[in-house]
Amino acid sequence: MKHPVATRLRALRRQGFRRRHNRPGAPPGSLEPVASVQDAAAQPPARLLLMHYASEGEVVELPEPPIEAAAAAAADAQRVVWLHLQGLPTPQQLQALREAFDLHPLALEDVLHRGQRAKAEAYEAHQFVVLNLVQRDRDGDACRVDQLSLFLGHNFVISINDGSADVFEPVRQRIRANGKIRRLGADYLLYALLDTLVDSGFPLLDALGDELEALEDEILQDADQEARNKLHYAKRELVVMRRAWWPQREVIATLMRDDAPFIRDATRVYLRDCHDHSVVIIDFVETYREMASSLLDVYLSAVSQRMNNIMKALTIVATIFLPLTFITGVYGMNFDTESRFNMPELHWRYGYLYVLALMAAIVGAMLWFFRRRRWL
Repeated sequence: MKHPVATRLRALRRQGFRRRHNRPGAPPGSLEPVASVQDAAAQPPARLLLMHYASEGEVVELPEPPIEAAAAAAADAQRVVWLHLQGLPTPQQLQALREAFDLHPLALEDVLHRGQRAKAEAYEAHQFVVLNLVQRDRDGDACRVDQLSLFLGHNFVISINDGSADVFEPVRQRIRANGKIRRLGADYLLYALLDTLVDSGFPLLDALGDELEALEDEILQDADQEARNKLHYAKRELVVMRRAWWPQREVIATLMRDDAPFIRDATRVYLRDCHDHSVVIIDFVETYREMASSLLDVYLSAVSQRMNNIMKALTIVATIFLPLTFITGVYGMNFDTESRFNMPELHWRYGYLYVLALMAAIVGAMLWFFRRRRWL
């Protein structure tokens, strides 16, 4: 039977930042699938959800709309269009997005070949942002990394999450509630998505912090193999989180610069707050990494101390039996009992009992000595 922690470690190694890429020699911006023809044919298309709204009036929501409908809604400059794709898009869907919104093929190639490092790139017709979303499965065990790709235009935002979990429902609720988000344009919608993504890391870190504290108590009580495996998995999770979240500070800082296109000065104020949250996230990760390293030192010290205690017990037992072995060895020698130089104790009527009493006294004296020296 496979160990559950070992299974989680293997799953953690398989996913995350194994970047997909084109075949060698393919032209830049190619949207050809990297999997086999059979896998590409079996891949389901991403699910689409279209929302568009103005500062006043109703919000229009269309599940599974044609991409052309989103482009038609974006033709109205007074409306903000948000097209969300859940799951990895097919090359056909990406090609349709390219034609409808004039998206750059290099950016679409990065969407298809997931595992990208977080970044922000400016193109003539849009701003392109890549971030990584770290989540745990529903059972709270396995940690995974999904890539989130964002396109910002004058009045549209396209978000593509190649994973299965949708974290943006709170943003939709704010739009439906006629909140401030409806009056501040597409760039503020981009900020709301970024802020939701960044803040999604806090519950994950809170849970991991609780696990490390519980693991500390477990190690201090019993530093067994299970505790070591849990600690190793926690360290691997922190490595994944750091790789996912460390570059996002640079991404948000890039969007805060004055030369970042499609972003107004009023929105940069909110991005500054989002940047602060990302810095706090990294501070938590670094703190927990140091805590995990300290716990590893505690674990090794506990194992070493337990081994020292075992060796001390064995040494004490051997030391106690050393004089007893000497006595039994001396009186176990077979010499001529008729010789006048033989041991006189052999003729004592209670010699056997005397020897046992002597051995018991030696053991008692040694135990008293060991306890007085606090070796026991």
